[in-house]
Order: sequence, then C-alpha cells, then structure tokens
Amino acid sequence: MTTSQTDRVAAARLAWAALKLTRAGRHPVSVDRLAATVGVAPVEARRLVELIGFTLHRDLVITGPAPRGAHHRLQPAEGTLGAGPDGTVDMFLLAIATGERVHAAATCPVTGTRIRIELTARAIMQADPHSAVVATVDLGFGLEQADAMACAGQPFFASAPAAANWLVTHPGGRIYQVAAYLAQAHRLVAALETRPRYVL
Repeated sequence: MTTSQTDRVAAARLAWAALKLTRAGRHPVSVDRLAATVGVAPVEARRLVELIGFTLHRDLVITGPAPRGAHHRLQPAEGTLGAGPDGTVDMFLLAIATGERVHAAATCPVTGTRIRIELTARAIMQADPHSAVVATVDLGFGLEQADAMACAGQPFFASAPAAANWLVTHPGGRIYQVAAYLAQAHRLVAALETRPRYVL
C-alpha cells in the first residue's frame, strides 16, 4: 500500500508517542490518550495505528511484546528493541523514550569486533571500543524522511575506517561517533514531538 508524505510524517509522530506512552511496549495505551498526545482526532489515530501495524484491541493500542530483561535495565537479546542481531541504533530512541539505561551488543560487519554500547537518555555510559561509530542516512530532521529510521539499516562499526565501504554504498550516508549520534537522536525526537502545522 502506498502512503502519502503526510501519512508517513503523522505515522512517525504517532509511533514515537506510542513508544513513550507504552514504555517501549510494556503497557498498552488508550487510543484517546495517544490521539490527544499527537494532536489528532481519535478516528485518525486509529487509522494511523492500523497503517503502522500496531495492535488495536478495543480501545487499547499495543505496540508489541515487552522487551525481555529486568525491570530497570533492558538487556540485549535477539528481538529486543535496540539490541537486534544487526546492531540497529533504535536503542538511542528507546533510551530517550523510556528514560532507562539501555544496553546493546553488536558485531562490526567488517572487522568482526564485538561492540558494546550502554547509554541513558542523556549520556553514553559505555562505548567499547571507544572508536565505535554509527553509520546512518542523513534524515535532515525535517521529518520528510522520518520513515527511513525504521528501514535504513543503520549499523554500528568498530571505527570510521571500517565504515568506509558502507559510505560508498549509501550515498548521503554519514558516520557519527556514538556520543554524537545521541545528540542527533535528540534532534529527531524534537522534530517528532513538534505539533504539526496542518490539521489531519
């Protein structure tokens, strides 16, 4: 199904709000509360929930299974948000959304080096090795490309030189030190939380 630019932006905002309100899928949220948070009518929120693929059970939005791990620390495990087998960087958004410490492990696809990242919403607690970088497409933070967050294949690499070939195959891509990418994630969140200038 083809979606409009307006739908993609609205869906990105709604998905971000749902991530925060459900505490990363741990608790369902009412569609009315989600709609009020995003600034759309409940009927529009329902449509966007279906567009995104979240579960709508009666009036509750369920974003997915709760991440595995202890109550106060999200542990890396296959399928856990932010700790997937490809080392995706959604963990930065997860830390910002939940306010919790998030830990993920990845393997550099070039060198085979084991990469461990631990962060909170405000600080990188551990980046091992220190030279680890995030390879990402440049979203521009205008939200016109916000849907790329979910599908860009943004891996960790052990170092900037290890990511050189990724840059060649991803025109417009960028390499960020882990701490710098946390700042980028905050800019994306600020864009996601800005109320739209249009009425959906």
